[in-house]
Amino acid sequence: MQIGTIQTLPIARFTQNGAYLKATDTEVLLPNKFLTKSLDVGDCMEVFLYTDSLDRPVATTQKPIGTLGEILALKVVSIEENGCFLDLGIDKDIFMPSKNPKRFRIGKPVVIRLTLDKQNRLIAKLGIKEHLAPFKGKNRPLSVAILPFEITPLGIGCVVNQKYYGLLYKNQTHTPLEIGKTSRATIQKVRPDGKLDLSISTLANLGDEKKRLLDIIAKTNPLELDFNSPPEQIHTICQMSKKSFKTLINALLKENKIKILPHPQDPLRKCICLA
Repeated sequence: MQIGTIQTLPIARFTQNGAYLKATDTEVLLPNKFLTKSLDVGDCMEVFLYTDSLDRPVATTQKPIGTLGEILALKVVSIEENGCFLDLGIDKDIFMPSKNPKRFRIGKPVVIRLTLDKQNRLIAKLGIKEHLAPFKGKNRPLSVAILPFEITPLGIGCVVNQKYYGLLYKNQTHTPLEIGKTSRATIQKVRPDGKLDLSISTLANLGDEKKRLLDIIAKTNPLELDFNSPPEQIHTICQMSKKSFKTLINALLKENKIKILPHPQDPLRKCICLA
């Protein structure tokens, strides 16, 4: 019997407290509140296995937000002296040990890994970065799922596809990202250590971003920016990173929607006009 997992188990017998389900070489209680009158011995139930307040194995038909081994965001429901309780989506909240629990806020998500403690109880643990694997694939995916979980001096650290560590640099995060809120990104670079550099300019919004940049160019015509413009100037005018700006300009040039001309007042600079 594996605590923290969803399993399909047969009913072995009924008691006044509920039904006992057969789990390998033992039995686990499914309380009466989860039973219907039509159930009989031998019927199979899909249940989630965890431990009750007395550390006894127990089953529920409620669907948890996550299961053993998953990395996910759960909301804080209470703060105690040695940790926090998080909402797992079932009747019993899950405990997250912490040396400094007061840094968390009730109702706010925290990104954790679901694991077992020494007493075989399901708990939530911080420090997920050390459990993320280096990316070793030769063909990197065009679009990935990201779960932001930490703010660093360089940017926002993310769990990528539930497996890898990725970083969104500050110049890639002009659109606010919330810790614990899943999103999509593209892999810009795979570092030698297997960590990933990310961009939030996904294939899905590339068309919208091109249209937005065309609108900016149309309003100024010419747009007094070029590939050598400072990142800060590009962000002030276009609200995007220099990397995104260059990607969009190259795409629009290929589509013959814009052209780059010498600046009318400074021959050492360029400007961008509608084609």
